[in-house]
Amino acid sequence: MFRRWLDAGLILLALTCWSGVVTAHAASDAAHALATAPQGILLSKPNAILTVATTSKSSATVVNTTNPAAPGTQAAVVTNNAGQFGSTWSTDDNSFDLTHNEQLSLWLYFGDQGNAATDGMAVVLQNDSRGVHAMPDWGNAPVSAETLGVWGVAAGTAVGSAKDIAATAIQNSWALEFDTNFNDKATRLTTGLDAGRTTAHIASGYPGLATSYLPLLPPATNAPTGYRLRHSGVISDATQPNFLANGAWHHLTLTWNATAQTMTYAFNDKNPVTETPEPGTRRTVAVDPKRIDPDHTGRVRWGFTGTTGTHAEDNLVVLENAPGLVTAQTSAQLTDLTQDKIVDHDDEVVSRDKVQLTYHLNYQGGRRVWSAIGGQLRLPAGIAYAKRATVTMANGQVTTVALSATRDGALTVAFKSALSRQNPSATVQVTGRILPVSTQQVVASVTSIFASSAFVGTATTPTFRVMPAVKLDLAVTSADPLVLPDLQKTTVTGKIGGFTRANVPPALCVTPKLNGATLARVTPQSDGTFTLSLAASQLQPGANVLKLTAVTASGDVSKTVTVPITVTGELKFDTVSSEEGFQASTLTGNSQLVGRTGDWRLVVQDTRGTGSRWTLNAQATALTTSDGQQLAGQPVYVTSHGSLPIGTTPTPVLTHVTDDSEDAGRFDVVGSWTPRTGMLLTVTDGSAIGHYSGTIVWTLSDAPS
Repeated sequence: MFRRWLDAGLILLALTCWSGVVTAHAASDAAHALATAPQGILLSKPNAILTVATTSKSSATVVNTTNPAAPGTQAAVVTNNAGQFGSTWSTDDNSFDLTHNEQLSLWLYFGDQGNAATDGMAVVLQNDSRGVHAMPDWGNAPVSAETLGVWGVAAGTAVGSAKDIAATAIQNSWALEFDTNFNDKATRLTTGLDAGRTTAHIASGYPGLATSYLPLLPPATNAPTGYRLRHSGVISDATQPNFLANGAWHHLTLTWNATAQTMTYAFNDKNPVTETPEPGTRRTVAVDPKRIDPDHTGRVRWGFTGTTGTHAEDNLVVLENAPGLVTAQTSAQLTDLTQDKIVDHDDEVVSRDKVQLTYHLNYQGGRRVWSAIGGQLRLPAGIAYAKRATVTMANGQVTTVALSATRDGALTVAFKSALSRQNPSATVQVTGRILPVSTQQVVASVTSIFASSAFVGTATTPTFRVMPAVKLDLAVTSADPLVLPDLQKTTVTGKIGGFTRANVPPALCVTPKLNGATLARVTPQSDGTFTLSLAASQLQPGANVLKLTAVTASGDVSKTVTVPITVTGELKFDTVSSEEGFQASTLTGNSQLVGRTGDWRLVVQDTRGTGSRWTLNAQATALTTSDGQQLAGQPVYVTSHGSLPIGTTPTPVLTHVTDDSEDAGRFDVVGSWTPRTGMLLTVTDGSAIGHYSGTIVWTLSDAPS
């Protein structure tokens, strides 16, 4: 008996002493929480998202935070002293839509009491008939801290059935608990809801469901001595048993998949100081809408509950968004303009490369427009930026911001227009050049914040490596310029100098471009020499332009060397019909113009290059019958400018300027004729009936340019 009394006395003494310390520390802890609160939105005004007008037992309040780096942020203080219950619920017009995908992004603070913390908070979805007045039914008993303000009540009374316990919980609910004080003891007067758990933990379940409470049965009896909770999707850390109440803010992302009917919760997925994304810990659990929405309304109230026991615990919540209020996406993209690539995480860029940083804001919907957006841009180090950033809205509005306005490493950007379905996007763009380095350097990612009273978005740049620039030198050792006979293959040789041991082949290569088309890369020999073979089919008649650039795997490039290649061509007939004819005609005693018949073909090809000029000449013999009778008439070449009689002397009939882009320098002469132009036949009134034949001779001559 003495030993029992002594143990109890020691326990009482420890609690009393600790209580004194907590009371003194709680005030400073609350001040610390508000002074370090991350960026959030407004909760109670101008349009209330959460209400603390819930029940007379609730201690919850909404206060302004004091962190100057997070302006316009309010926090819901669920509990801040010992022996408290607190609840805050979404207002009627800010419910959670179970029929669509939803996301809730928030920060949670559980005090700094570590293993001594009691007892924690819960994120709750519910359709309890009491609405914002929902809470566990403690009857006339004091608040049971282990309920966290949502689970069933059994402490202080004889253990009943699981159904009895469930009936005292918030009904038609699903809860995600953050239990800072595991209740692992079970007697006839307590439930021991955390029996089997040895650390603080996160878990989920249905508070109003009897199957959520599992009986604790001692040996050789069927009478339960208590009940423990059925914990689903548990997150805990035996190496850090106080990972919740550690004096730090913790980020939580809740993602509802309406199709799969699952809830994914990601804990500690953002750094509380830099707000940079972190891996965190994720769990996905099934959530049955029939359990929390038995009337099939498709809607559910959401909110936060919390309790404390004999010790004070500061439980606070800061929201980054509210379900369905504003849905938007924010992102950052770094582009290496010199290398023409988007820089991904752990990519390499090279000293003095020109880069472009672009922040994207995209509005996707919601009950409100995204208005009064303020951006706090944190620009990556290692870049010499231009003097101004450009802000461009989808509606065409463009403004600039001087980078000299940067304060404490952040550039403040105010967006002049709200984002909405009619004006859904905005970008902030700034260019710069990578600063020179002598050794490889790593530039860490940084996170920018775009915040309003209704939504907070973040955008994180990639972590990348800066490589020292290498001064490559490329020289051509073959003939420059090259002059080749008509469409012959050739070889271009060269040598690269200035590369280092870190950039030897095959990390070093030559990138050729012929007439604007990129060819396969060429790997040089170990001494930097290289050979590029060009097939005849790759070259075009006349002028060709070959551009050669040496490049390393890390993106260092040489100056581009241009090699002119001229393919000397020829002027020739590509196609000439062997037999041509004129239409049979009836002699009328009058002069007449006779048209062509048959397949006249006459195509000239000039492979001497664009801009070359040539002239087509025509001459003809007299047209006679088989017995030597001569036609009273002759061929004529008719154009829109008149007729040229074609006789025995070569007569220029057409001059043309070659364009290589048109069918490799081919020109269809007959294709330019009409039924009343081109080569025709004149017959005078003195002609006699007969079948006449003769020869037309076509010749080409190089016309002066």
